[in-house]
Amino acid sequence: MRGFLVLLVILGLIAAGAYVTRPNQGFHRGLASKLMEQGTVARPDNLPGNYAFDDFIVATRSTMTTGDAATGDRLLLQCWGVFTRFLCTGPAPQVAAPAVG
Repeated sequence: MRGFLVLLVILGLIAAGAYVTRPNQGFHRGLASKLMEQGTVARPDNLPGNYAFDDFIVATRSTMTTGDAATGDRLLLQCWGVFTRFLCTGPAPQVAAPAVG
């Protein structure tokens, strides 16, 4: 029983730390801008795009899409943040096909 209570206290401390240090929307937008400057992520075209920010108490998520009527929404960047750290994913880079001939 004592071990279980210690485990609950440790999990509570970890959750409290995650809550206090989760990145906010400003950090997500700053990271997206920095990745676009470096060329890691494609800049959105002049098409209408959507930016969504979700807060899940101990973690945050931001999603940037570009949408057009012909092709639907296309994911540009999705970042998860927890403990002031980020994990960002985007579409696979397009590789030009070698010329045959």
